[in-house]
Amino acid sequence: MNKVILIGNGFDLAHGMKTSYNDFIDDFEKEVKSKYFQRTLDYNFDVTINSEYTFNPSNLSFKQNIEAFKFNNIFFEYVLNRFMALNYYDLEGFFYEVLKQADINNIDKLNSDFYSFINHLEKYLTKVEDEFIEKNNNSISEISEHIYSPILFNELSQDAKLSLSRKYDAWSINEISRKIATERIYGDFKKVNKSFDSETILLLNFNYTGTADLYKKDKAQTINIHGKLNDAENPIIFGYGDELDSEYSVIENMNDNRFLEHFKSINYAKTENYKQVLEYIDSDLFQVCIMGHSCGNTDRTLLNTIFEHDNCASVKIYYYQKSATQDYYLDVYKNISRNFNSKAKLRDRVVNKSFCKPLISFLE
Repeated sequence: MNKVILIGNGFDLAHGMKTSYNDFIDDFEKEVKSKYFQRTLDYNFDVTINSEYTFNPSNLSFKQNIEAFKFNNIFFEYVLNRFMALNYYDLEGFFYEVLKQADINNIDKLNSDFYSFINHLEKYLTKVEDEFIEKNNNSISEISEHIYSPILFNELSQDAKLSLSRKYDAWSINEISRKIATERIYGDFKKVNKSFDSETILLLNFNYTGTADLYKKDKAQTINIHGKLNDAENPIIFGYGDELDSEYSVIENMNDNRFLEHFKSINYAKTENYKQVLEYIDSDLFQVCIMGHSCGNTDRTLLNTIFEHDNCASVKIYYYQKSATQDYYLDVYKNISRNFNSKAKLRDRVVNKSFCKPLISFLE
């Protein structure tokens, strides 16, 4: 049996990297004000300061004085206005919202502005990654233990348990004896909660940084499904990835390729990463381990393919522990549920909380 480790932004945050969208927007705000003070703020820049507020721009902020800024980038403007309404950032989700409102008159401008936005994000994450490398951080042993821990029989779906029981039945010569052997082996495995060491491990990295490589050992491989920073051979993929959404077909049926420019499922064709993922999950039974990935709808196309694959034995959540009494297990579970078409498979495959753990133990 294999393992697929889904690595999301929470993985980088657990390593002390400021890669959240909130951190990015705060840093961009500092850049705008810094350029103003250095007299290098070009008024064609994506965001500038309105002339009536230039007397004291140091007191301005996107979150409190949005009217003080002039936006030459319609996506930046939409992001900051949505934050004012919701008090959180979901950049890829926000892009899908504004895309659904776009028309033939502004789609080119939106695509161009979104490319500019991605360029700012890539520069910011490059800076964060360089600072992380300079600190000479070591891998966190607790996370390494999670990745290379054995898979327990009681964590598996019913179909996977029966499949494994049959796999260990080497002596049966007919259907009746095979059924008896399977039931006996199943009972023995369940009684001791047998553990299985993963034969191979896929570190499926949804981030653009290289933290996943800190955990790469002999039997592990990394696929940077959304690309890597500053890598022309594997460029970053940033956009939306939910072909299951009812409105996706509306956009597709517009028969205008400009509206599909930033869909992940389209941009997966740029590299062989997606095909490599399919080859891996086709090869054997596998357990999915969620590590820092929210499992939101922005990656729904790929996550549905993985979660409902016939070889998916279970989905185990390593959740964020907010306090001694609060955690995000159920929040991630709810997000995972949206990636399943079959709710019966959802309830059978997602490992219950008693067998799950925090990604990083909470320390008071």
